[in-house]
Amino acid sequence: MSYILWKKIAFVLLVSSFVCASGKAQNGHSNYRNKQFKDYYFGISFGLHKSNLKVLHGSSFQDQNRVKLIESYENPGYDIKVIGNLKVGEYWDFRLLPGFSFGQMELMYQKNQTAVEAPVSLEYVYGELPFHIRYKSHPYKDMRVYVFAGAKYCFDISSKSRTQSEANELNISASDYALEGGIGFQFFFPYFILSPEIKISRGISNILINNIPGQDAGLLQRALSQMLTLSLHFEG
Repeated sequence: MSYILWKKIAFVLLVSSFVCASGKAQNGHSNYRNKQFKDYYFGISFGLHKSNLKVLHGSSFQDQNRVKLIESYENPGYDIKVIGNLKVGEYWDFRLLPGFSFGQMELMYQKNQTAVEAPVSLEYVYGELPFHIRYKSHPYKDMRVYVFAGAKYCFDISSKSRTQSEANELNISASDYALEGGIGFQFFFPYFILSPEIKISRGISNILINNIPGQDAGLLQRALSQMLTLSLHFEG
């Protein structure tokens, strides 16, 4: 699945590079100047991501011999969001990007026995509410680079995910908080702004809840979400 995901990412990069190269044929800063009169605008975003969990073993892990290692695997997913952008001067923006994120998390328990167990898979459908502050460079030929940072709140609206977690004795909180940051490019076209963007998210809240001591999940002390996302924003 990871190979398929990165094939999709390579295709998106190829398409965006072609579009951006076509945009350079525009003369001067005409498209950029036409869009500087708008104090706010809206858009839509499509993204591909890979996610996993950063897990920390609890103190009880050292006192047992049935599990040698607990680790999380990276898994692909996708998201779709709407964009609200408010300009603050020429170089700063406040951005709100509510939307949905689809994917799954996996935990592998490596037992001391020779038998290999299947990983515990938790599918999720997150409703997300990210807020970002963005700083943009001076434009060059209808193009500019930007960096951003912010935070987001997530809530898992997938009842299937919670049912699976209970069945596997691994209880994950439906709510999560994360810090985000990244870099992107703006390409100004006559009718829209195209922005390829890469973003890193790091969870700041422990999403493990009510895991019973003595079970495999009870050997963990903390689990923090991690995500790398490649997005295409279409704004105007």
